Formats: sequence, structure tokens, C-alpha cells
Amino acid sequence: MMIPLVHALYVATPENYPPFRGHIRMIKLIFFDMDGVLTVEKSSWFYVNNRLGINNRENYLKYISGKLDYYDFFRMDIAAWREKYPEITMEEIKGILDEIPVIPGIEKCMAYLKKNKIISVIVSGGISWLSDRLKNSFGIDEAYANRIFSDHEGKLIPEGEVQVNPMRKDIVMEKIMAEHNVSPKDCIALGDSESDYSMYKAVNNFIAFNSDSDLLSRVARINLSGNIDSIIDYINE
Repeated sequence: MMIPLVHALYVATPENYPPFRGHIRMIKLIFFDMDGVLTVEKSSWFYVNNRLGINNRENYLKYISGKLDYYDFFRMDIAAWREKYPEITMEEIKGILDEIPVIPGIEKCMAYLKKNKIISVIVSGGISWLSDRLKNSFGIDEAYANRIFSDHEGKLIPEGEVQVNPMRKDIVMEKIMAEHNVSPKDCIALGDSESDYSMYKAVNNFIAFNSDSDLLSRVARINLSGNIDSIIDYINE
């Protein structure tokens, strides 16, 4: 199920960016991509495919060329897992996802945001079982990622819920900003890959974090790498 389009409530353009550094009281909400930002692994989907010995490159190329929509691409990954392992369960996939290490500094970062009453939100095209783990382990306020369904025995079925289209994270972000009554100038977003360009477009303050995208690195207000708690210096300088 695709999230219905939410009309943009705000328009953020580089020329009207407000000051960023040192304005702790201005920042009310921070959006985090998950894979590659809060985790060391760049893609939870790729990690699971790799661990299961499955190559989804053909479907990926069809998706990025527009021959597959995201929901079909999402379902085909799950179908490939079930084809190779017909009895595969939710707990087995969760176990694989639990192997993915978090980015250093995440506990300190989230504790700082909580102390300063800054809302933390994951918006990710990754797998929700991983985002739920991070949310529960580190006190992240909200997490939006893509859900895989299972039957009453815990076995995977080739269905799920797409909460976040990786190329249109701005849709989810605009909805969240409206719910919290905050504007783009009150928010920061962190992303690392080309698909996070939609995050840059949604808010006034974008940080390219451990970025592998030349585009993101060019448009970002700040480029950071290493530990995630390094963002604290740019909120409260």
C-alpha cells in the first residue's frame, strides 16, 4: 500500500535558509535516514539479500529505470527470499537484521536530543524490524520504514506495507511536520545517498552524513562523517 500524496505545506529554498549553527532553540525536530546514517550498513535490504545468497540486481535495475514501481520491487525481494527458503520466518529475518551494527555515537546523540526536547524521527526505505529495534533501543520518538507481513505461524508472505517510498521521503516528512505543527526551518534532516535528495528538499537544514552521493554533498549545508553524535556541535555550537 502506497502512502497517499500529501500536498506540500511549506516550500524551502536555499536562498531563504535561516541561520543554523548555534540555534538550539530553533531546532524542534530531526529526521534521520536509517541505513548508512544510523547503521554502518548502507542498505538493510541488500544486507538481507546478501546473507541469503540472493542477487536482486536485475529487479533493482528495472526499478531505477522505471520499469518497476517501488511496491512491486519491494514484493519481489520478499518473494525471492520465500522461493529460496519456503519456510523462512519473521524471526529469522529479524535475526539477520540484528547483526547490523549501529553507527558509533547513536546513544549519546539520542540522549542529547531527548534532553533538549528535540523530536527524533526515522524516515527510511529500509525494513521496519530494524527501525523498530533502533527506536526501542535508543529512545527515538518515531520510526517510519517498510513493513513485511507474516502469517499466523510467523512465516513470511509476499506482502507488506510501504510506508516510505525511498525516492519520496518528503511526502512522509511533510505529514510529520504538519502533525507536530513545525515548519522546515525548525527541522534538520540527515541522509547519505542519492535517494535522500527528497529529504533535502523537504527541510531548510540538511546534513549529508557519511555521504556516498556527490549530489548530496554539493547541496548539503554541512557534510559530516564518522560518529553520529558529531551533529551535536552543529546544533549547539
